[in-house]
Amino acid sequence: MTVGTVNTVVAPYRSARPVMGTIASVHVYDRDRVGEPGVVERTVDRVFAELERLEAMFSTFRADSEISRINRGELQIPASSTEVCDVLDACRWLDQASDGAFSAYRPDAPDQLDPSGFVKGWAADRVSQALRDAGLANWCLNVGGDIIVSGAPGRDQRWKIGIVDPRDAHAVRATIEVSHGAVATSGTAARGMHLWDGRTGANATAFASLTVIGPNLTWTDAFATTAFALGEGGLEWVKQFDGYQAMAITHENEVVTT
Repeated sequence: MTVGTVNTVVAPYRSARPVMGTIASVHVYDRDRVGEPGVVERTVDRVFAELERLEAMFSTFRADSEISRINRGELQIPASSTEVCDVLDACRWLDQASDGAFSAYRPDAPDQLDPSGFVKGWAADRVSQALRDAGLANWCLNVGGDIIVSGAPGRDQRWKIGIVDPRDAHAVRATIEVSHGAVATSGTAARGMHLWDGRTGANATAFASLTVIGPNLTWTDAFATTAFALGEGGLEWVKQFDGYQAMAITHENEVVTT
């Protein structure tokens, strides 16, 4: 997923760093509108620091993360941090709401937790509050294609979110314009076959990619992951949630929307 702007009226502050196994970027268009010098830079540093803290807590690749310790039996879920308990509660709800299509347990190791299908969007949504608390109004936060935006990049403009062509990572298949809200895409373009249907344990393959647009990035990302796992019924499943819309790209490169 890409972010583009044209004809901006305020020079943006941009920063990008590797985190959570991907690249996170922040674009802020309030740099010349905030009175206190350095407030944008310090706020963006806090955003990245919090993302790194959450990665250390949830990573399945770090031996000292809470998820890894739970999987080894060294830490009981009720004794884990509030953040971990909240995420696992949300994962259990998604499991029930999707009749098992969403699962926080790996199909190749059913007793091993892997909430990565929920954590990235939730983490990005959580850290975006620092931008609001700093009084920033016009910004875009992108964590590996999970995008949340506020305001606008320029006068009479909206944020333009490009949906990558699943067959060509350098091409844009569709564009979505957003002023406030979130966009998240699940698919095979960036990481190949890495999403599974919790009901069968098999790779989810019905679509090449599936994008959800909504007001809240936590659930926009979670619904995209779940709908992709559901396959053919995924678009209809998203429609039950007010304020959320879905768009899928088929393996024939056709666009299907709600």
